[in-house]
Amino acid sequence: MDGPGELDEDGRDGLAARCGAMAAGPRRHTALLALWRLRAPLLMLGLDPAWGIHRTAAEAVFREMLTPGYDGPTADPVPFLTDIPEGEPEGVVAAVQLEVLAGLHAWPATREPYAEETERTVRLAREVSRSLDRIVEDVLWDHPAAHAHARYLATAPAGTGYHEARNRAVEDACHDLTAGLPPGAELAGTDAGREALARCEAFSAELVSTLAWCATLGR
Repeated sequence: MDGPGELDEDGRDGLAARCGAMAAGPRRHTALLALWRLRAPLLMLGLDPAWGIHRTAAEAVFREMLTPGYDGPTADPVPFLTDIPEGEPEGVVAAVQLEVLAGLHAWPATREPYAEETERTVRLAREVSRSLDRIVEDVLWDHPAAHAHARYLATAPAGTGYHEARNRAVEDACHDLTAGLPPGAELAGTDAGREALARCEAFSAELVSTLAWCATLGR
């Protein structure tokens, strides 16, 4: 996979300016929701036992991120970041999980995320989605949901893969849903915030389905 935080291919998507124009609260919502779109691969697919990370620890961190006054994980889910495994991850599932864990570790626990951090987190979700599309395109077999994906892409921007298009659609929907939240509002405490979280969870579950399929093909 390409590294997180890279510019989109045209380098002119306006994300940096959009994040820079946000107040602190909306930046936090935007970054949190981007990580939420990548949440299910950690919770629904097995983690490498060598990392020493239990699924419930990662789940606790996500849960605490929704809590007002969050000041860091009660149980550090990312000890591997002090001793990063050498060599390439074994398979696309592990590669995605390491990217997401790194994103969790970089989450600013004692303050709101800066604009650059928000942008980097949003780009992480975009790049994971785009990389997964590339893998799907490279395999010889059709994705189990290929027909449904083709129908979706018929109305999506040209030149994008399914997961990239879906991620961007959810990203935009979450922006619209949370734009009107009052200052200090928490996502889990508002109807709009809960809807945004639910949309991210639905997309994240789609990532899991594709990652599991890739794993069965030895990727």
